[in-house]
Amino acid sequence: MFGAVCSGRPMQTANQVGPNKYVLTIPNGSNLNHVAIFLLPNNEIPYDYSCLVYFQLPTSPEDFKLLGAISAVKPSAIFKFNSTTASQNTAYLDDESMMDDVPASGDIVIGISIETTAQAEMLLQQAKQVPPQSNALVRHSQPQLSDTAVLANRIVAHAYNFLGGFIDEQGKVPISRFDDWWSKFKAKLQNNPRFLDNVE
Repeated sequence: MFGAVCSGRPMQTANQVGPNKYVLTIPNGSNLNHVAIFLLPNNEIPYDYSCLVYFQLPTSPEDFKLLGAISAVKPSAIFKFNSTTASQNTAYLDDESMMDDVPASGDIVIGISIETTAQAEMLLQQAKQVPPQSNALVRHSQPQLSDTAVLANRIVAHAYNFLGGFIDEQGKVPISRFDDWWSKFKAKLQNNPRFLDNVE
């Protein structure tokens, strides 16, 4: 479903290792400058899903660092490798994202996880908040959210669930449907201020 190309090397395809999980291994990552990750032809990603791209160093076999994402509207991205001798850089989490701390030798594992777009955007935003000097790696455990973030996620989930039934062939929703949702949302909130407690 996914492919990768590194400068001066043949294309590689990712292997599926679980439901919505793919990996590929790049041998001797110290000699690389860029890697392009892309959706292979005749494969589609639903508009309400995104594919998060992670990388794993041989020195941290249990940890994956989040780099960015590809999706139906952005089916490819280029990521830049940075050797351990280079200065620390903040990952842009977009095209030209920087992979810091690439070891002098060893294989790099690229992981791809298909997630709902809402979940993917939340994880990307959290990764952008990591300070530049930090080597914190994104783990697969559910992050702790503040009360405001939990409330925001519930509101977005409620809107997403309502509007998901009105998506057209181009993956768009008429603005009138959003207005309908907003009116109903305000009415529900007025009738029961705690109704969002039941939204997952």
